[in-house]
Amino acid sequence: MSAVRDDVALVALDLASAPEAAAVEAEPGAGAEAAALAQAAAALAELLPPVAPGAHVRARLLAAVGGGPLERFAARFAAMYDLAIERAREVLGWVDDPRQWNQPFPGMQFAVFRGGPAHVGADCGLLRVAPGAAFPWHAHTSEETSLFLAGAGRDHAGTLYVAGDELVLPAGSAHDFRTVGDEPLVIAVRHRGVDFAARRPAP
Repeated sequence: MSAVRDDVALVALDLASAPEAAAVEAEPGAGAEAAALAQAAAALAELLPPVAPGAHVRARLLAAVGGGPLERFAARFAAMYDLAIERAREVLGWVDDPRQWNQPFPGMQFAVFRGGPAHVGADCGLLRVAPGAAFPWHAHTSEETSLFLAGAGRDHAGTLYVAGDELVLPAGSAHDFRTVGDEPLVIAVRHRGVDFAARRPAP
């Protein structure tokens, strides 16, 4: 049995390859030993307190499996911010991580990150606007690029934006928008300054 002893542990932990598992099954008594080890490992796991994975573990996981529900935006997101695809997937994964968000105003949350070399100094972040909430009127002091990731929103002109839409506004432009429907509006934004003191034009 010494030839397959290492394989017994692999089978017990469900890490064995097909040939290794077959060798254990063929060895008298090895299958029973693997089952006993598996049962002991399960019992030990129940005795240990849960440990939250570190940020590096989360980053590796997202890089391996993608950006979760927003994976379809990973390539566009990476290009928009000049980020490596792994970093883009990591940041997209922030949408489901409450630790990444701050709420400076009621109904609005921000998650800020650094852009890549092409956008050093730019304001880069995710914006989430709760259902029924509105992002206030503001003017752009530079070009602003927005990628709509989830939900739907309507601007002051009545234009509806949904997930997948991209909006590029020049310096000097101004707008506001309100969430439409029961789902939060999530937008990826890149700009170099906005002016919330700008006057809204008379209707």
